[in-house]
Amino acid sequence: MLKSIMFFYKEMKDFYSFYVFFLSISIGLFCLFVDYKSLRKKKLKKEAKICKFIGWTYLVGNIGFYIIFKVFE
Repeated sequence: MLKSIMFFYKEMKDFYSFYVFFLSISIGLFCLFVDYKSLRKKKLKKEAKICKFIGWTYLVGNIGFYIIFKVFE
């Protein structure tokens, strides 16, 4: 189990770069500020809620990954 977790961590660390960080932040902000507002204007409340959740997940998850990968470097 620990071996597979370490393998996953190493693979993710190799994949994660500034480009992935910037892209994920951009996707999260787009979901929060553009997509969410357009869905709300169309009165699609359920879809707007999901989009808002996805945007926050991208932002918080991405920052969390960044901190984890920089602390445990």
